Amino acid sequence: MTQHDREKWDRKYAEANLYQDVSQVVLAYQAYFPTSGSALDVAGGAGRHAVWLAKRGMDVTIVDVSPVALRQANCLAEESGVSLHSVCHDLDLGLPIGSWDLIFSNLFFDRRLFEEFQNALTPGGRLVVIQPTQTNATRHAKPPEKFLPQDNELPELVDGLNVILYETGWFQEGRFDAVLVAERPQVDS
Repeated sequence: MTQHDREKWDRKYAEANLYQDVSQVVLAYQAYFPTSGSALDVAGGAGRHAVWLAKRGMDVTIVDVSPVALRQANCLAEESGVSLHSVCHDLDLGLPIGSWDLIFSNLFFDRRLFEEFQNALTPGGRLVVIQPTQTNATRHAKPPEKFLPQDNELPELVDGLNVILYETGWFQEGRFDAVLVAERPQVDS
């Protein structure tokens, strides 16, 4: 990501507190999210999901390229009576170092990270991805089509994990989303 991109996201978060409420899609699939252990919220922005995960009992690290967003996330966490570990990091450089019981990615897609997701999960750890797909572009201009996977691409990107759930559809927020829940085997083969 370029310095220009970082500045763009900083401006967006400075202008408005984006995405304050927990996604209705996340809430619809909350039974698939663990309630203990370590979690990584990828490109977590202003922290709506990171705080939600922390309130459920997880030790949460939120990573985002925008320091403005991370300050908002930390304020939200403090107001909510939980704490977050914040990492300002460009995901073009890969994931922050660590191993996680949950890796959560919502509305952020980079094919290059999927191998890292698999390697960074603890045995039995879970990956949850909620991402608009190419079909979404038939009704919405954003995110642009170049940032969207094919409708059935996500399971192909996690061939080292056990796919527990994969669904696509026009879900609660009017987007055509793919929901992937996959788990690292307890014993690596």
